[in-house]
Amino acid sequence: MTLALDGHGLAPVTDVAGARLPDRWALHPVVVAEHAFHGWDASHVWWDDDALLVRLRWRERTDGERPFAVEADAAGTSLLGVGTADGAARLLLRARTELRSQGDALRVRRASLPRGTHAALAVQAPRAGAAPEPFDRQPAGAWDWFGTTAAPGAQPGEERVAELDGPHARDELARALAVANPHGELPPDEPRSRWWGWRDDAGVLRGVAGASRRVSGQPWVLGSIGTDPAWRGRGIAAAVTAAATRAGLHEVALVTLGMYADNDAARRVYLRLGYVVAQRFESWRP
Repeated sequence: MTLALDGHGLAPVTDVAGARLPDRWALHPVVVAEHAFHGWDASHVWWDDDALLVRLRWRERTDGERPFAVEADAAGTSLLGVGTADGAARLLLRARTELRSQGDALRVRRASLPRGTHAALAVQAPRAGAAPEPFDRQPAGAWDWFGTTAAPGAQPGEERVAELDGPHARDELARALAVANPHGELPPDEPRSRWWGWRDDAGVLRGVAGASRRVSGQPWVLGSIGTDPAWRGRGIAAAVTAAATRAGLHEVALVTLGMYADNDAARRVYLRLGYVVAQRFESWRP
């Protein structure tokens, strides 16, 4: 199954680094959502029929909140690629050659490329010199980018789910996440975020799901979805995710989330709720 955005009112990304993208990449779900979410500051873009590669300047948030990057580095860049692994590897080698001819270099600090790019480079790079750093190393992790444009049906136990707000909600969320998902990437104090929780009979939060709404009117990004380990297997994650997804689609046309590739239990939940994998990634980071 593919995630098609035609007819959902989402604007294609027609211009990146002064270049006009063809429709296959201008309407790619990852490109549309990530461009809106991060407000790309792209310096270069390369594409062919198989892949798209975007070079992004390493930057901090411009609204004074938590930075996109862990630290600012004027000389550093990040790379995002979508499409096939073979195509991304080919574009990466092409980008290195072009930048060298201009007296420049990739200088990549972070990258997310189609899963399998590292293996594809091992085959292609000997014909063009060694793979550029950091792609001469194994990726640090693998994850899947999911999206949906269709509201999920009601889930068992969803009557226990409510949006979390009020003066004490963030403290309660922090305590619940410390148990349910201590490594979640969306923090409770993220500005413009919304949260949902599932409570037991005693009113204790046993499962939560957050949504980043960083850019008004643009796709939501769900994150820090988690269930108390002692309460897993009861449909709690499905219930909170369904509620958050439905709320998002009430405001915007696309809701997205990322998931570590080895989380098979979460994968089953998201697929059952109608999410579609739009891109499988592997990533490098400092």
